[in-house]
Amino acid sequence: MNELKKLGIKIGHYTNKDSITGATVIIPDNGADIGIDVRGSDTGTINIPAYEIKGADKVVKAIVLTGGSTFGLECSIGVMDYLKSPSVVGAVIYDRKIGKDERPHLKNGFEMAKNSSYTNIQQGNIGVGTGATTGKWIDKNKIKGGFGISIKEVSNNAYIGAFVVTNAVGDIVNPVTKEFYSECGKYDYNNYYNQNFVNNYIERGENTTLGVVVTNIEISREELIKVSELAHDGMARAIYPVHTSLDGDIIFSISPHCKNRIKLKLDSFDLINYVGILASDILIEAINNGIRNAESLGGFPSYSELMKL
Repeated sequence: MNELKKLGIKIGHYTNKDSITGATVIIPDNGADIGIDVRGSDTGTINIPAYEIKGADKVVKAIVLTGGSTFGLECSIGVMDYLKSPSVVGAVIYDRKIGKDERPHLKNGFEMAKNSSYTNIQQGNIGVGTGATTGKWIDKNKIKGGFGISIKEVSNNAYIGAFVVTNAVGDIVNPVTKEFYSECGKYDYNNYYNQNFVNNYIERGENTTLGVVVTNIEISREELIKVSELAHDGMARAIYPVHTSLDGDIIFSISPHCKNRIKLKLDSFDLINYVGILASDILIEAINNGIRNAESLGGFPSYSELMKL
């Protein structure tokens, strides 16, 4: 059984290499409990309030991550059409930095949902990662972003996966050492105070990292909200800076109602910490995998080109 099936999800992609945009849908088997944590200040979303702690909706049928800025949310309606359900949440990245004035449309959402499968495990310039970019602050240490995946068996038949599109204003790779921040640290805090930062114009509305944490461990909406909050620590260790007023960072965490769903013998307090801390580590690997697998595009060199791999 492949790893997506063990998690209880299918993935579908729409990729437009000509316009350099795309979208990705994650469809849980039999719906899923969901918890959401929004940290970025410049978001574009659909249906998120319905699944927050005061919201009435309990079970989500799909999560859509789309390019095309807020206009790209149109493709979420296509996913709803295919599933014959409005129980869909979504969020956007701005990928027009290198792409054309184009966006995923309703028909693209319908088709990517229809073509979703347990075997769609491509990374890099695929789906929502097609036009993703990073390193757009201070000295513009540009590196192509992308869609990344990491899935781990964390206990016997218990799985946690992270699926992320990295389109950050910040850097994932230290511009001096060329190492991943998550592996070396060495953050240059002086950047915040030097004249380059003061004088450097950074365009808003062009940056967002979106993550989806998936586990086949049975966990409630209230617990999943805390899991999403803890998973954001992974973003903070992998991207510098992150969660700025220039980013729209969001993490969705879901527990699909799949046949492989298992119940761990942990109380709620321990379960939240167990899943959330592991999710933050797995999310880091997904972020780095998206960067490693991305290809150069539109003036943003790939990590492999940068490192001459």
